[in-house]
Amino acid sequence: MRDAFGAFPSGVVAVAASVKGQLTGIAASSFTSVSIDPPLVSFSIATTSSTWPLLREAEHLGISVLADHHDVVCRQLAGPREERFTGLPFKVTGNGAVLLDEAVATYDCSVHEEVVAGDHVIVLLHVHEVGAGDGEHPLVFHRSAFAKLHRDDLDPSQLDGRINGAEVDRGATSTAPTASAASEDEAAKHAEDAA
Repeated sequence: MRDAFGAFPSGVVAVAASVKGQLTGIAASSFTSVSIDPPLVSFSIATTSSTWPLLREAEHLGISVLADHHDVVCRQLAGPREERFTGLPFKVTGNGAVLLDEAVATYDCSVHEEVVAGDHVIVLLHVHEVGAGDGEHPLVFHRSAFAKLHRDDLDPSQLDGRINGAEVDRGATSTAPTASAASEDEAAKHAEDAA
């Protein structure tokens, strides 16, 4: 089952906050967008995580989409708690969300709901603010290893069709063929955290 879940590539995010003056964070590869209205995102965390009980006490959580040079950062976030932010450029918002400076994108969120799902908890987050970081391309996690995006052989034209049941911007002069609709009933997303 783990090998099958690992066949689905995902990005990696840092989930971090300052809780009672202490920097706390994890890396998670199960992050996904959920809803535009209201703005919701989610990630999954193992029920055995010792970090989530601390993080969930934060007023706001920072989500930073790790850039393709952040493989070392991801490993650092899985290391000893007191060393997870050593040497990392970041900022702490007024609400305590911790956002990495070199991320591809950032989200300032609060916990909307938690759903226990087997050996993980699905955490739905309400997005209060989004931002663009300095990173250009995201870090990819695939088959339990890090990878980078390669677009050399892909059609660069915009998508023309529907993805996840939502209209996609067709662009003014797009001549791309219609894309197949992605199944909304896909097998469970790869849910693995590095806590």
